[in-house]
Amino acid sequence: MNEAQGRALLYGGAMVIVVGLCAASMLYRPEPDVYTLLSSADVQLRMAYAIPAVDKQGVSLSARDEMIADAQKNLDLVEQIKPGMACTAEFRGFVHMLRGEPKQAAATYAEARRCQDCTAEQADVLTFNQARMLAEAGDIDAALQVFSVNAARLDSRFGTQRNLEEASMLRRVGRVQEAEQRVDGVVAGGAVDAMSWLQAGREYLELGKSDKAERALTSAQADVPIANYYLARLKLVAGDVDRALALLETATAAVPGDARRLLREEAEVWQGIATDVRFEQLQTPRAATPGR
Repeated sequence: MNEAQGRALLYGGAMVIVVGLCAASMLYRPEPDVYTLLSSADVQLRMAYAIPAVDKQGVSLSARDEMIADAQKNLDLVEQIKPGMACTAEFRGFVHMLRGEPKQAAATYAEARRCQDCTAEQADVLTFNQARMLAEAGDIDAALQVFSVNAARLDSRFGTQRNLEEASMLRRVGRVQEAEQRVDGVVAGGAVDAMSWLQAGREYLELGKSDKAERALTSAQADVPIANYYLARLKLVAGDVDRALALLETATAAVPGDARRLLREEAEVWQGIATDVRFEQLQTPRAATPGR
């Protein structure tokens, strides 16, 4: 896994929990059966990840459940053919995550790191995922400990990301001053890339630091269009509805899928303008213009 792939795994599309699907499934070919099974599990898990866990009525989606179960069967077969592979363990951690079992996912990611064939790049992704799953399970102290123990290795490539993720965890347990200090350190460090500006802006936004949030998000705006969504949130809180709607329009035009997903997930944020005609239009996909 090269550095670009690693950063993609660490950041993800909209800064949600990121699953580090191991590149080994695409590269490692001990024998055709194992490669085929791992590739199938990869596809099944990625498809399941793209499907909501429940429908609008809160009912579990059987198609998603079946994909996860089929992937698990393939991984069990791989374990029988060639036991102890880091890739297999990593995929099993992903299975636990998809099933809403973060504690088990964290333990399985840790297991994958201990496998003999685990590469240094894969270990970095697994470390982040282990910490994220511990945080998801509510054990923030354990998550921070995972980062602390592995900081020297991670920081050679992913120090900025580690500090931003620690900031998020600290904020979630009310240690807001420490969280703000972490983000301040990142943006003061120089050579901050657009995705880091975006994540810093989101953290400042959640911390209620509006001025800092606007500076960070504006720095990301040109390269990461979804930053317009978060700037729109900021303007809405400030009472500038027209500017908020204009920024939302920019976001939905550039990244319609991500922007509308966030509008659905954060519907409570937008309740105050939910009946505004302009806002309603932004939530409705526009019909494609007929070709000539």
